[in-house]
Amino acid sequence: MRIGIIGGGIGGLTTGALVSRIGHDVTVYESSREWGGCAGKFERGDYRFPAGATLGMGFEPGGLHERVLSYLGETIDVRPLSEVMHIHLDGKTVHYHQDRDQFLAELESTFPDLAPRIHAFFEEVWSDFETIRPLFESLPALPFRTIRDATLAIRAFRPAQLLAFRKLYRPLGATLSHHRLEGTMFERVIDGILLDSLQTGAREASHLLAAVALSIYHEGAYYVDGGLYTLGHALERSIRQNGGTTLLGRQIVKVERMADGWLLTDRRGRLDLVDVVVSAIPLEATAQLVTGQAARQFQRQYGRQLERTQWGTFSLYITLPEAVCTGRPLFQQVYSDDLPSGHAFISMSAADDSLRTERPERTVTVSTHIDLTEWQAWKDKATYEKLETDWTERLVSVVSRAFPDWNGESSVMLPGGPGAWVKYTKRPHGAVGGYAQTPQQALFHAASYRTTLPNLYVCGDTVFPGAGTIGAMTSGLHVARALGSKL
Repeated sequence: MRIGIIGGGIGGLTTGALVSRIGHDVTVYESSREWGGCAGKFERGDYRFPAGATLGMGFEPGGLHERVLSYLGETIDVRPLSEVMHIHLDGKTVHYHQDRDQFLAELESTFPDLAPRIHAFFEEVWSDFETIRPLFESLPALPFRTIRDATLAIRAFRPAQLLAFRKLYRPLGATLSHHRLEGTMFERVIDGILLDSLQTGAREASHLLAAVALSIYHEGAYYVDGGLYTLGHALERSIRQNGGTTLLGRQIVKVERMADGWLLTDRRGRLDLVDVVVSAIPLEATAQLVTGQAARQFQRQYGRQLERTQWGTFSLYITLPEAVCTGRPLFQQVYSDDLPSGHAFISMSAADDSLRTERPERTVTVSTHIDLTEWQAWKDKATYEKLETDWTERLVSVVSRAFPDWNGESSVMLPGGPGAWVKYTKRPHGAVGGYAQTPQQALFHAASYRTTLPNLYVCGDTVFPGAGTIGAMTSGLHVARALGSKL
């Protein structure tokens, strides 16, 4: 079977690696010059910057990334973190320990007046995660589209899960309110953690998905040498080793349904006929490629998702001298009232990570969520540059708080706004991360990997289960299973 995969991010590469492993003829078309999509990289002189963070999950024994890499016979260099990150909030610093009990003790010590309520909150959240863990491990696809999808979920079902499923449509805000934690500084801590993983704050987030997000770091948190792009490279390497074709700089601009398959047209007019199409780009971008009656059918199926809003991100890529970084954590969250999301995330290279730089400096990625409506006129160069300058200053201030000894000088200082995501990753309007994981938009209301069009599948962060490399890989796995993979 000839399978054409549009997009070389983690979702598409996962599908490609798994189905080429079982003998399918795979071609991956990536429009940029880098693999990994939002988990890609870029280089400036002697420095290499991951586009996103180097904080990884799912590499522990039995974790999704470990399972896929082991099945493919691939490995990447990761280092377990006993301390995931530091969270700086209103003069307090919370140490996010990988060990669950240590983290709980840290929070109780930081917020002593709230300690009994925080303890009860996490008892409920972590208990719900343990209850649904069999589903988390078997990774059934939602919403159910086939008997197989439902069968996977049924096999992982346990009677005790009925109590957790009563919270299927509960927002985490109701749980916070139940424990009298709504409006507290503790809620702000949870808010920042969930926004990075679920693309929404604590009050609106799905309780069940929040239970997973608030547990996953305790399953295993890792520093990934070089960055998460190395995961993409391992998947791409596996595709080639199993006879697949991987093409950089090949932007597909049209997908047409034909009597004998799907016809793909690239930007230069080159044509490829395939039996199966896997669109591993955002649903909005997929809708722009499909033509004719197929386009109308696609719109009918995903119309609700296509109307949803998404966050953008603004990133600052800088270098810092070793002297100001020694003793500082590799990952930090800094809360700031002048940021729409309320916080920024800082990811710093390890001192001995030669994949990032061999100089006595660290490469640092600072990122924050942005409201894309503020950037609606970004195609106006002057407006865009003004916004870019303003946001650069905001993130420089964040870096100064995280690294108090820094004098503001940097060998490299590169801003990355939504225009960069449009240019390099072809994300429509620069939106990243997928949709907010609220009870009304997640789980059974999420976008299925199965379209109603024959032999057309979708995966990536706009498809269930959503954002992050684990989410993207899971959606890619769902497509691979539909195409015969037994993993």
